[in-house]
Amino acid sequence: MFDERLVHVETISTELAITQPREIALYAKTFHQLSTQAVYGQTAKEMINARLATLREA
Repeated sequence: MFDERLVHVETISTELAITQPREIALYAKTFHQLSTQAVYGQTAKEMINARLATLREA
């Protein structure tokens, strides 16, 4: 999301420029929901390192 006027989405085969206010609102809502579930900082680093350790053991 660039601002309240443009959302840029990259897919496997194309890029989308979302400019419709209703669609932008949907992306903003989804982004907010996902960002509240995301893990940041040291906690994220620990999760990534734990997963990497598991993969190395396999």
